[in-house]
Amino acid sequence: MNPARRKGVLAALLCICILFCSPVLSFAEDATVAPAFTQLKDPAGELLAVSKYGDTKNFPENSIEGILAAAQSGADMVYVRAQKTADGYIVLMTDENLSRMCVDSLGNVVDKNLADVGYHELSTYHLRAGTGSLHESITACTVPTLQEAVAKIAGKTLLLLDGAWSFRDEVYDLLVENNALNSVVFLADGDKKEVDSWLSSKSTMPLVISSYHGNVVFSARSTVSKTLSAGAVGTLLSTGNAYSVLYNDSVMSKFENAGRAVIDMTSPDLCGNREDNYLGWNDVTARGYSVIITNNIEELCEYFDRVSQQKERLSERIEAAQAIDVTLCSTDSANALKDAITEAKSALEGPCSENSLMQSSYALQLAMNSLTNRTEEGGEGKTVTTGRIVAAVLVIIAFVVFEVVFDLLRRKKVRKRRKALADKRRRMEQQNSENNDTNNLQ
Repeated sequence: MNPARRKGVLAALLCICILFCSPVLSFAEDATVAPAFTQLKDPAGELLAVSKYGDTKNFPENSIEGILAAAQSGADMVYVRAQKTADGYIVLMTDENLSRMCVDSLGNVVDKNLADVGYHELSTYHLRAGTGSLHESITACTVPTLQEAVAKIAGKTLLLLDGAWSFRDEVYDLLVENNALNSVVFLADGDKKEVDSWLSSKSTMPLVISSYHGNVVFSARSTVSKTLSAGAVGTLLSTGNAYSVLYNDSVMSKFENAGRAVIDMTSPDLCGNREDNYLGWNDVTARGYSVIITNNIEELCEYFDRVSQQKERLSERIEAAQAIDVTLCSTDSANALKDAITEAKSALEGPCSENSLMQSSYALQLAMNSLTNRTEEGGEGKTVTTGRIVAAVLVIIAFVVFEVVFDLLRRKKVRKRRKALADKRRRMEQQNSENNDTNNLQ
């Protein structure tokens, strides 16, 4: 084979390899991205569950073990807090002081600030179970670095990173170096201009959720609209006021087709004294919140599953309702069904809670049931029965008979009138004849 032909064959083989390998490479790349990465960017996406500090019922808060356990339980994201050690390592730890969570190799409480401890020393400490304190047992878990955490969670969940906004550029660079930018969501506590400026400076846009704490409608609306337009994918709203403007349409409407409304249910001071349970979740999802931070990740995921099931049932019921032929139905009942279908569709497209979906489904079924064997009479929807059909037929027959009898009587009357006229005419003719005869005799 000559050199030119050999090069042509090699080039063709290379193209074939690229064509076959490209989908595989693309799939492999997608496989490392948690589903929540795409969902979070969709304002109308599925409800997302965020586990605060991981599975603290079975593992220490902020531990890799707890994060992975929460992901296994269904957490789309895990809320963690980042801080820096004395030598600049970025680690996951909630408190500035280590005494609540850490003990040394002898089991003694470590009463030191994290900023005064180097990572080498920190790595020798062990974490207490759960949320720490003296009553919790000592575990084999240690304080993880952010780099270790993102390496472990790739493709399983996202980290919602609190506390790192002040050194966000360092975190950003670390994530880029480790190809882990799609594993972390920055929780920004900066103002609107700061969020806008930072996001616009990045060639590759990171995921950012802005935050607002307060009860001023103008400030809340401004924070939501401006940070979302700057590129944030959502806003964490928090207040201790149960009747705050953060729960009404004036603020919630700013999220429509723009981003996600996020709420932290783990403390009454953050969610208007609502409970971190079914009742609280049902309330906030009905108002438009679609990302919920919880301490009860398994229960929240079960609630979200029920919401999904109710959505499917309502969708099926809408299809069944639209397939009904209402041409033989009363106008009122047909219009009632049309309205119920419209409301059901609106329930699917808007904020969804389990209760609101169930109510829409029930209302639609009720409207469908009201169409059973209906007529168009006067909008009263009288039931069509065999007796009513027979009565209707008899009415028609009576009407026909009446028409026939009326026609016969009319014809008889015409004949009688004609006969009377003929008799009168004959009498007149006879009288005229007699008068003529009398005149002739004279």
